[in-house]
Amino acid sequence: MTHSLHRKGIEKDLKEDYVVLAMFAAGINEHYDDSRQRFIRIGEIMKKNNPVNIMSEAAWKVSPTITATFDDIESVRNVILQLKKEDLGISIVVSGLISEIKNVLQEVGLNIHTVHFSLGIFGGKKKELLPTDKILEITTMCGHHTVSPQSVTHYVELIKKGKTTIEKAAAKLTKPCVCGIVNTARVIHILNSLVNN
Repeated sequence: MTHSLHRKGIEKDLKEDYVVLAMFAAGINEHYDDSRQRFIRIGEIMKKNNPVNIMSEAAWKVSPTITATFDDIESVRNVILQLKKEDLGISIVVSGLISEIKNVLQEVGLNIHTVHFSLGIFGGKKKELLPTDKILEITTMCGHHTVSPQSVTHYVELIKKGKTTIEKAAAKLTKPCVCGIVNTARVIHILNSLVNN
């Protein structure tokens, strides 16, 4: 899932940031008589395992993908274990630290099929035009870039002026990401760091 591939941060923080995606295989399983029911079941499994963000249930009924974000590997393990048990026949992608994901898959008796890596940011001297690393840690959580650096800066200023709370700002920043892959818990942590530096 390449739009969740470019998340930035240190290993400790990324150990609290996992995205699980279910996707129809075009022309293969999207036209089963019960394909949408299987898809919705996947959403239910994700939802019951404490995601910090999840695509809306309304989207489950029409979208070719369902996504959810988790802040602990144990919840991801529980999702994968339940999905393996129910064998719904729909492709599942997990984004996060490969070492953690590999361990979970081994525990539940599965193997990694494919691995994608982000090679970072290139561009020579133009890289100085990028926002700070802390701001990029928030904005790169949304692969469709619905969380802008300007919005992050705006909410940091509002928090500093006492016009909003970190939790409310995190909710506002997370809301435009309809995919549900911005990790709200991590946004709170990063905003706290930005406000107190």
